[in-house]
Amino acid sequence: TASVFYNSLAASLPSPPCHPHSGTFLAGQLKQIDAGGNQFVAGVNMQDNIYCLNRDPTVTTLGGAASIPWNLLTGALKYYSCGPYSCWGVNAADQIFVMKGVTPDSCMGSNTWQQVPGALSMIEVSTDGRVYGVNSAGNVYRRDGVSVDNPAGTDWIDLTMCVKSKHVSYDLGVLWVISKEDNILACR
Repeated sequence: TASVFYNSLAASLPSPPCHPHSGTFLAGQLKQIDAGGNQFVAGVNMQDNIYCLNRDPTVTTLGGAASIPWNLLTGALKYYSCGPYSCWGVNAADQIFVMKGVTPDSCMGSNTWQQVPGALSMIEVSTDGRVYGVNSAGNVYRRDGVSVDNPAGTDWIDLTMCVKSKHVSYDLGVLWVISKEDNILACR
């Protein structure tokens, strides 16, 4: 596995493509948001309420829709992330949950949570369904066995990292890691 470090304060990092006068403010307040599902958006607010937005409103929102029909899910999570066929979250006690049956037209899925063994402080699901997370000690884990037929997967695999981590994101074959020292690590 090859790794590349990026200093989080490096001037070479590009500026975000959206500046204050080019974005669109949308209704709602979230502390965490995820756009990893198949054309739907999910997130949690300051009270750990869980919300998602199905595909049709997500796509039309790009045109500046005035009213956003957020769906409120049952439960409470501090972090929520979605992939093509399941959404995963962690609560304030670092317990892990998966929501099965998620589709672009039904971001609420089965609306039944399945608790998954383990403890993580954050979790991310990629656009291809892979699941990664970080625990409170800064260790990074990958969930193996995740598939359409088994959205909860089978095992957590501890990925030995050269740094303690606080956040991960995976897509297009790259695991992006933010270390506890705020450095960026890209692992292929």
